[in-house]
Amino acid sequence: MSNKTVLERLLVEIEAYDKNRNDRDAFAQRVYDSIEALEGIPYSVHQQGRDWQHKIETEGYFDEEGFDSKINEVIPKLKAWINELIQSHC
Repeated sequence: MSNKTVLERLLVEIEAYDKNRNDRDAFAQRVYDSIEALEGIPYSVHQQGRDWQHKIETEGYFDEEGFDSKINEVIPKLKAWINELIQSHC
């Protein structure tokens, strides 16, 4: 599967998650797995993927516990990052 296909599928999953916010942990793992599946990309992109996974998990916990969460900011920024990856690595 090409990097572009992996990233485009990830964008679809991000949209689905953004609509219902169900199963955050599984979604965060899919983000991580998708980035790890990319071929021929710098190690720094893999590190950024781990950072996104952490942000999704952390902000989701804050949201669940009623604390100030920035999950509504994280998702659009994640989409923008994925689109940047499509432009620069596909």
